[in-house]
Order: sequence, then structure tokens, then C-alpha cells
Amino acid sequence: MSDAKESLTRLQRGLIIGALAAVLGGLGYWWYTTLEWEEKEIDLGYSKEARQNDFLAAEIFLRKQGVQATTVKNLSLLDKHSWRNLKLGAQDTIVIINGYKTLTQERYDSLYEWVEAGGTLITSTQNPFIGTHTSEEDLLLNDFNIELLPEETDADTRDLLEMLADGFDEEDESDSESADDKNDNKKSDEKASDAKHDKSAEKTVADKSDDKNASDKNTKTKKDEKPENYYRCSLKETPTAVEFADEEKPLNFDFSRRSQFIYYDYVAHDDNKEDTESGETPTDQDLTVDDAQETESVAEEETDAEEDYHYDEKREHLLYFDIGEGSVTITSDNTIWANQRIDCHDHAYGLWRLVNPDGRVWFLINQDAPSLASILWRNASYGVIAGMIALVLWLWALSVRFGPVLVIEQSGRRSLAEHIYASAMLLWRKQQHPQLLNILRKEILERLDEQHPNLDQASGEQRLEFLHQLTGISQADIKQALFADGLHHPQEFAAAIAHLQTIRKQLSGSNYD
Repeated sequence: MSDAKESLTRLQRGLIIGALAAVLGGLGYWWYTTLEWEEKEIDLGYSKEARQNDFLAAEIFLRKQGVQATTVKNLSLLDKHSWRNLKLGAQDTIVIINGYKTLTQERYDSLYEWVEAGGTLITSTQNPFIGTHTSEEDLLLNDFNIELLPEETDADTRDLLEMLADGFDEEDESDSESADDKNDNKKSDEKASDAKHDKSAEKTVADKSDDKNASDKNTKTKKDEKPENYYRCSLKETPTAVEFADEEKPLNFDFSRRSQFIYYDYVAHDDNKEDTESGETPTDQDLTVDDAQETESVAEEETDAEEDYHYDEKREHLLYFDIGEGSVTITSDNTIWANQRIDCHDHAYGLWRLVNPDGRVWFLINQDAPSLASILWRNASYGVIAGMIALVLWLWALSVRFGPVLVIEQSGRRSLAEHIYASAMLLWRKQQHPQLLNILRKEILERLDEQHPNLDQASGEQRLEFLHQLTGISQADIKQALFADGLHHPQEFAAAIAHLQTIRKQLSGSNYD
């Protein structure tokens, strides 16, 4: 029987384990069949190298095209024409970032000679670090007749007083409008009862239209989803189209973050062209007149030379100049080739068209910022002056402590008599000195009653006679010390205290005897 029971328990255990395994297997199969694998790409931001180098993407792009690129965070290459054992080649390209007003005369002369020998220069009209350390004018822009637009002020900016006056006028208008609205409300209340019936009929139509509007909004939200580079590439702005040679269509660039610069294009007058355009042919008489006036015009050639040409003012974002065997490109914004914007529009391809593929591309980033003191003085001169005045006043307040240290000598410990004297003087100033007399008087009378109870206490004459014989003090003084009131004079008070102390001592001595 025991073997049968054991076999049954083993069978039950096997069934339970098998059932559990089947359940787990079914759950696993269901989970595997219903599981949906999704792959998501999470943007972890720029790498450490990209955060340290704003033009790393441009370097990688150029290297993929077979062009070496290097970023230098200073302008030392313009002075030495070499950087870390890498020399500046004649076919190289220099891209200056924030180089406005940073070219000295020596730098500009050497750079211009390098461009004439076949170098390629790409610079811009921007520099956020302009200060006292920069030049007053940009030699390169002046040489190419380029200047920046003056700072524009908003036309809507008005004086504070005018704005306040406009506000008061608007308040008056609103008050008048509110009065009119009250009158209109009275009339509208009369019509409201008639309109209720019409509204009930319109509700059903309005509900249907709301449903349609909700569905339209859902479709609009799907359509209004903006791409990732919408704000980064300023897609809401119209790009600037720039025509390039050998290009069928102009290339688009995003220069919306910078304003245009002014280019004064030199244009010479062509008198022959004007004559041909007018359609008139010179006659023999005109030729004779011209010969006669030729001698007079020689004297006036110098004065009229300035009138033979003029400058056309143009506003541009990008200009290209051929200088000798090289070229110079001036833009309003060179940060279009930074990591955040090089993939926008045709920025990368435009950079490829502007650089010389036969040499190295140098990105020179200007970081010569003005000193903190100059920035503070330029932007907060009044605050700096106030801080300096406060510093001078603070030093002046501390000047009293300058000099040798004053040593305060500690006096010895005060005696008990000084404390008693001080407390007595305090009681005297507070007119509480009778308390001292009352304490002594009470103590003396109690001792006198204890030691000599046979003395007559009613009349007090026996007490006075006894104390006179005991102390030798006259009875009048003893009576004044024991019973007199109104001792406001210091001498009377001191005499009374002295007599009472003598009496107390004599009583204590007689008791001891």
C-alpha cells in the first residue's frame, strides 16, 4: 500500500509540473507572437568634438570630397603663414569667422599678396567681439567699397509720455463705448426672447459643424507638423538666391539672421553708347565743332574726371571678386557653414563651389574678445562709477582701524564694598534709601526685645536711656536714628546709618558677654 501511495504522489507531481510547464510555454508563445519590435533613433546631441569645434561638420564634408580641412581658433595663421608645422599653401582657402575689423595693415597687405598669388579668401561682415581692441575701420571692406547698413530702429517705438497719453485717450474712448454698450444691451435684451426659439433650431446644425471642424483640426495638426530643421534652417523665411557660374539654377542660402551690406559698384559713363542709343549719327558740322572745342575741353578734363563715373548702391549678402590668380568672397554671415546650419538649403554645396579643391581649407575663428573691464565700461559705465565710489567710501570707513592695536588694560576685580556702595547710590537716586533704615531699625528693635524684655516698650524712654548708656550716643541722636522720618539730606542719612551700626554692634557684643 505504501508503494502505491508513493507512486500516486509521484504521478500527481508529474502532472502538476507538466501542467505548469504547458501554461508557461503557452504564455511565452503568446507573448512572442504578440510582441512588436520597434526601432527608435534617439538623438543624443552633438559629440564632444562637435561641441568643441563648430565647423567639424564642414571639415568632414570637405574631407569626403578629398579636400583637407583644419580649424584654428585664432588668427595667427595670417601673421606666420603656418600653424603647427603646417604651412599655408598658395592654393589654400582661408575662411575667416568673425573677422570684421580684425585685419591690421600688415595682415591685410600680406593676405592680399597671398590672394593675388592664387589663394582663396572667404570672409564676412560680422564680428560680435568688436571693442576697443579692434580697428576703427575694416581695410578689406573699404578696399572693395563695402560698408554695413546703419542700425535700424523700429518705427513703432514712441516716447513713454506719448504712450501714456494714448493710453488715457483709449480709456476715455472705452468709457464712452461702455456707455453706448449699455444702451445697446437694453435693446438687445428686448430682442433676446425672440431669438431663443431660433437658437434652439440652430443648435443641431452647430453641433454638426463642430464635429466637422474637429475633424478638420485633426487633419490640420497632421499637416502642420514641422520638420526637425524648421527653426534651425529658418524655413519660414525665404532663402536668398545667389547665381553661380556654370549653374543652371541659383543656389539658396539662409542669410535671414544677418542684414545685408551695401556695395558701391563703380560704373563709368559711356558717351559713345549714349549717342548710339539715341540713334543720331554725327555730321561734318558736328565734327568741326568738336575739333574746335577739343582744346577747351583739355583744361576742363581734370574737373570733369570725377563726373565721368558714379557708384550704384547695391545691397547684397554674398559677393565674389577675382583678384589676380585668386579670389575673395565676402558674405554677411559665415556661420551658415557651422554644424547647426551646414545641412540647410545649398550651404554645403555652396561651400564646395567657393573653396579651391586643390589646397587645404583653413577655418580661422576669431576669439579676440574685448576685456571684461572694457565691456563693463561700455555697457554699464554708471554702475562701474557707482561701484568705485562705494569702494572708496568703504576703504575710508575702514581707515579708522588702521594703525597700532589699542590694548585695553583689564582692571582688578572689584571689592564687595564697591558693589555695596554702588547699590546704595542706586537706591539713593531712586529715592528708596528708607528701606536701608527700616531694615536696620527692625533688626535692632528685635534684638533689643530679645535681650532686654523688661524695658518699657510703650514710652521708649527706658530704651533710649539704656542705649545711651550702652553706646555713649546722645538720646536725641539715637531717637532720630531709630524713629525719625524724612532723612533726605545725605549727611543726616549717613549719620543715622552710622549710629544704627554702632548700636547693633554694641547689642551683639553685650549679648556675647
